[in-house]
Parts: sequence; structure tokens; C-alpha cells
Amino acid sequence: MKVTIQEKHVDITKEVDVLIVGGGPAGIGASVAAARSGSSVMLLEKRGFLGGNITGSYVENCNHFFFGTDFKADGIYAEIETKYFMKYGRSHDIRINSPIRFSSEYLKVFLDEFLTSEGVEIKFHSFVNDVIVENNTIQCVIIQSKKGPLAIKAKVVIDCTGDGDVAFSAGVPFEQGRDLDGLCQPGTLNFRIAGVNVKKLTDGGDKLKEIGKKFKEDYRAGKTGLNCKRQDLPFGRLTAGGQVSYINYPCSYGIDPTDVDDLTKGEMECRQYIMEFYEYAKTHFEGFENIELASIATEIGFRDSRRIKGLYRLTKEDIEADTKFEDVIAVYPKFYDMLAPDAFMDGDGKMEGLGYKGHIFVPVEGDKSYRIPFRSLIPVNIDNLLVAGRCISADHVAESTIRGISACMLTGQAAGGAASIACKDKVAPKEINIKELQGFLITQGVNLPKEI
Repeated sequence: MKVTIQEKHVDITKEVDVLIVGGGPAGIGASVAAARSGSSVMLLEKRGFLGGNITGSYVENCNHFFFGTDFKADGIYAEIETKYFMKYGRSHDIRINSPIRFSSEYLKVFLDEFLTSEGVEIKFHSFVNDVIVENNTIQCVIIQSKKGPLAIKAKVVIDCTGDGDVAFSAGVPFEQGRDLDGLCQPGTLNFRIAGVNVKKLTDGGDKLKEIGKKFKEDYRAGKTGLNCKRQDLPFGRLTAGGQVSYINYPCSYGIDPTDVDDLTKGEMECRQYIMEFYEYAKTHFEGFENIELASIATEIGFRDSRRIKGLYRLTKEDIEADTKFEDVIAVYPKFYDMLAPDAFMDGDGKMEGLGYKGHIFVPVEGDKSYRIPFRSLIPVNIDNLLVAGRCISADHVAESTIRGISACMLTGQAAGGAASIACKDKVAPKEINIKELQGFLITQGVNLPKEI
């Protein structure tokens, strides 16, 4: 059965140069870059705060794969990191020999202040799933609001939703998940606990790391009896007040991140896993005897979903060969991190299985890196749309590295700069002077190859 949606006339409430949809890492990078280029900028975010998965899903350790290597973040991400830590330090973390993590709560406040100081106009509670397209151009983006639909008009639109929602609505072709079956990586619902025994967890080293290692051994040996198939147990910050700021454990496998029924199933399933784990931890982990469940992330977080069809599809072969692109807009350390889409958790982490024989985890090696081309941000069929973040044009294995949070912010930063140049020169983003974009990115702290 089908119904016909009645025609509506919607007022255009705002017109800007650059409109960014999605206030996660990519959207933050895009908004700041476009604003610094002199464009009028509006940022739409479906939640009531910025930060995307960092704040909404408690992914506070954004660059865990940099830790212990010679790589450092660059661009706007590095600037945010520096300014945040000048203000909030280690976010009360007392774990030793651990990466510096954000506090998702402090970061919400920091990002409000940072983006408004850059001249970005922000609209929260603005869910976008419709656009008006004429002649391969997005005329308006439609916000679904409590007062009905609102229309925003922009010269250039940047899709930073993570799921490619704007591109999908505009009819951009896409891929999703693995080539053979379309399965995506699992969704994860992080949670916080309070009431741990801090003395027991800090005497003689980082006991949380030891607990995680022992848990994986017990799980693989069939000793835990837990239903969730996730074996790894990453813990977040440990505070003097007895809080563990996140436990990255409950995963729902085989669900479609763009399907409302699958999302509902994933949320409920993960909450059951949380309660099961909570009871297990109280009786099996030293220092967890008196814990309480402090909070559950606002929504299940995903590592991949749609990937647009762009002017260039970045592949694992490009990453392995460090392909030299004339339109390079970011250089990133070579690593891969893909949780097994089919829940087969007993693999060895090697890339040879390509995500069909267990998980993939290939850490950073020495100074190996790869390059991301601007063409991967440009959809094939919409002239005034750019895409940034994990949903750029790439194969499924390549996506497992470009999904890194600071990588998303780098592609966002490039998209924001490109959009502003396109507005200034009155051309489509694909027609901009790439050297001008690269020069702008370098002035904004992005490390590009010297030979460009």
C-alpha cells in the first residue's frame, strides 16, 4: 500500500553561502573552514549538541591509533585538541600511560563556544532527510521541525551526516557495507559506570587494561557466558570520583544503520547486553563490586553505512600503494580498523580476509601514510553538493581507515574550504582551483605533501 503526501508550500527561512548538515567531526571541520574563508555558514545538527559520536556515543578516545607512534593530528582537529586541553587538561583521567581523552560533556560546551566564536550559525534539533533538487542542483534543504518543515537555501551544501542522508535524498548513488552481502560493521551503544574502587584499579599499574585483556581471554575460552559477541573491552577515563567514562562493548550485529526497525532492534538489544555485562562485572572484576550504571549513550553509534559514488573511489590498493593524487587534500597514517560485520570474532585481524574472515586491525607502522583526493568528496550527479566524513567515495576496506575521527575532520575541512572558494568564484565545487584549496588548507595547519 502507498499514500500520497500532500503538496506543501514551505517558506525559505534562511539563505547562506554554505550549509553544513551534521555537527560531528566532519561538520565541525567544514563549518570552521568555510567561515574562516569569509562565507556565511549555517550548521544543522539533529541532536541538541555538537561532536557527533564523540559526544553522543562517548567515543572520547578519538585517535587511539596515534598513541605510541610519531604521528600527530593536524588541521582544525589539532587546534581543537590543543585549545581543549589547555582548558580542561586530562578531563579528570587518572589512568597512567594512557592517551589523552576528551570528556564528552566538557566537549559539548567547548564546541558551542568554539564554533560560535568562528561566526558559524548553529541550529540544533534540525533533522534533515529531504531536499529540493532542480537541474542537478540542490535548491533547498528541508529541516523537519516541531513547527513543520523549514527550508534553508544555500549556494553549496556539505553532507556531513555520516550516513550520507543529504546525498541519498538528492539521488546520489551509493554503496553500503561489504560488496558481497551489504553487511556493515556493528552498532555499539557505549555506557558509563560509577562507583568503582579507584585504589584497587590504580595500585600497581593500569588494572583496567589488565581486566580487558583477561576478559578477552575468558571470552575466547567460552568462560563468560555472555550473549554479546564482542570480545574486546576498551575502557575510557577513570576519575578520582570512581567513574569509568565509557565501556565500548555492547554491539548489535547484522543491522542496517539506515533502517528504523534495525535501529530500534539495535538499541534494545544493546541495552540488554549492558545489563548482562553490568551484573557480570560486579562479580568478576576486582574493584567493580559496588558499581552502578551511570548513563547510556544517547544513541547507538555506527562505524559505516552509505558511501557515495564520487568522481573517484578511494580503494585499499590506493592506501597500500600510497597513490599520489594531484588533488590531495589530506594525508593520514595507514591503519585499518573494521569490526567483523558478520560477528565472526575469532579472526587474526589481518587484512587478507578483507572483512570476510573476522575483524581487521592493522596498526600504524612507522611513518606509512596515504592520501585522500578531493574528487572522493564530490558526488557524480549533484553540482553544488560535497560530502565529508566516513561516507565519502571509498571501498569498504578503505572506509575502515578514513572513518577515523580526525580523518573525518580533515575531509570536512577540505570540503568547507572548497565550498567557500566555489561561492567566491561562482563555480561548482568540482571546478575550483585545487591549488588554491591546497594553499588554504596549508595555512590552516593541514600537512600536505611538499611537492604539491
